[in-house]
Amino acid sequence: MKYCFECVQFPCKRLKEFDARYRKKYHMSMIENLKDIKELGIKTLLEHQARQWTCPNCGGAISCHDGFCYQCEIEERKKKKKKPGWN
Repeated sequence: MKYCFECVQFPCKRLKEFDARYRKKYHMSMIENLKDIKELGIKTLLEHQARQWTCPNCGGAISCHDGFCYQCEIEERKKKKKKPGWN
């Protein structure tokens, strides 16, 4: 097996727990990503992810863990003394 969705237990209890944590903390779903891979293919998922997580200001990567670009937004965060994390 290469992907979890190939398993007869998909989505299993462990994946559901992991997915719930990521949905709550990081605004993303492992289960939805796996379903997209199954339906659209990995190449298409990666293209969608690249658009979703690319900073529109500088083209840097937006962190899924706190939702901002460390390339161009970090100085602004430091000035405002904002801690990383989704608002």
